[in-house]
Amino acid sequence: MKISEKPVVLVLTRNEKLGDAILRIPVYRALRLALPTHRIVCASDLDTVWRTTLAPVQPELIDEILVDQRLSNISEVRALIRRLGTVDLVLDLRSSKETPRSYFAATGLPARYIANSVGFALRRNIAGFFEPRPPTNALRWHRMVELATGRLLPFDARLPVFEKARDEALRLISSGERFIGLSPGPTMNKFWHRQKWTDLAKHIANDGIIPVFLLGPQETEQRNWIEKDGVSKIVDVGSVQDSALLPWLFHALADRAICIVAAESGLGHLVATRQGALLTLAGPSKARLWRPLTPHHWVVEAREFGSRKTEDIPLDVVVARIQEIVRWASNSAPGPSPHDQPKVGVADVQAAGAVAVPTTSNTYP
Repeated sequence: MKISEKPVVLVLTRNEKLGDAILRIPVYRALRLALPTHRIVCASDLDTVWRTTLAPVQPELIDEILVDQRLSNISEVRALIRRLGTVDLVLDLRSSKETPRSYFAATGLPARYIANSVGFALRRNIAGFFEPRPPTNALRWHRMVELATGRLLPFDARLPVFEKARDEALRLISSGERFIGLSPGPTMNKFWHRQKWTDLAKHIANDGIIPVFLLGPQETEQRNWIEKDGVSKIVDVGSVQDSALLPWLFHALADRAICIVAAESGLGHLVATRQGALLTLAGPSKARLWRPLTPHHWVVEAREFGSRKTEDIPLDVVVARIQEIVRWASNSAPGPSPHDQPKVGVADVQAAGAVAVPTTSNTYP
């Protein structure tokens, strides 16, 4: 842990898996823009993907990562704030039940403080008292930065495509091919039935579109039943020499796909940073609260059919939504080709280097 001579922004989080971390990209980018002379420190109860999958973009957004912190202990949080040096601002992004401890930990210290509490009522040395929170977590966290800095800030969630990943994506699926990405996710509580996935792939193929299954490192066993349908392409760890490139390969493919169909997972959130069409199959989670960072988001919730199990989502409803997305994509005004965009020159995604991303206008998804 470094004692900073610069003023510090301390961001408190919990267990940042891929989806959680991606939803916080607008927070860190807004902090960078509004407080360019500050040092941004992220402290997590457990581990964080900023040290693994998102390591290539971490230096642009966060200066220091602290993991395995005892953030549920008031004295430990207070000691952490003191150890970091001149802490100017504390942002607690965790749920409302976890934030009172950090509020009391910061009591009597000069740092400004704001938490993701109901109405943002837990705040100190920040103007205002109460306002209704936005409907999604990403907007709530971003709004905390706006309240802390006293100004409206761009909501910028985009991540650039790595040049190496883009080249691999073009090698696997050529530029002229029309395809839809399918991400079943792990075979756990958010899994749609495998027969529904293969039947969906056949519907897509019958419409003259290539179904492409995107399988993470823990999902390679799914290749066995996907291959039997005879119509799908598969992209998994066997498609790349370096497994660290795989999520960024999915990210690059999303840049050219008609849409991505994904169970609730970090992959869905990652591909959403390309601002393309995404269809989420939602089960136990509240899909609207955890809405991905793309304005072009469709969702089918099991709750619509009296269930909280993803497997209870009917196939015909998903097929109808995809047909709707295909019509939307066909009618949308064409923009510049992704291949005409400047490439991000990152030779190895395992190398930690800053990746410049331009800010957008102050528009929420």
